[in-house]
Amino acid sequence: MNSKGRILIVDDEDRFRESLKRILEKFGFDAVAVADGMAALHVLERGEVDVVLLDSNMPNLPGEDVFTIIKKHGIAVEIILLTGFPIIENALKMMRNGVFDYLAKPVSIEQLLSVIGLAVENKRIRNWDTGAVDILNNNVD
Repeated sequence: MNSKGRILIVDDEDRFRESLKRILEKFGFDAVAVADGMAALHVLERGEVDVVLLDSNMPNLPGEDVFTIIKKHGIAVEIILLTGFPIIENALKMMRNGVFDYLAKPVSIEQLLSVIGLAVENKRIRNWDTGAVDILNNNVD
């Protein structure tokens, strides 16, 4: 079966992270789960990821800092920020800075699957657009 997309789950809450991984796999996604921001950055260095589900409140390297590093390095992923402590001003700031979506925990599986699906589609369209531009400019071998 083809994967609907590769999802990286970054959350320091073991039970939440592992449950979400199983749910996403059940719905046809290829899911990788890590407990902190540094581990997430290592996964992103090694391979193709479509969407990162990123907890905003983690020890050592908070989600907002992980997002900043991802953006600074130009890693082509969509970021969905998850928080147990939603603050409207933070959500607006992060959305303006390029986060695909900002969701408050607890989030329903239906809502999360919908947002993930849209994020995967958005990433694939951006990748297709980049490839199409290269073809039109004869930059492809």
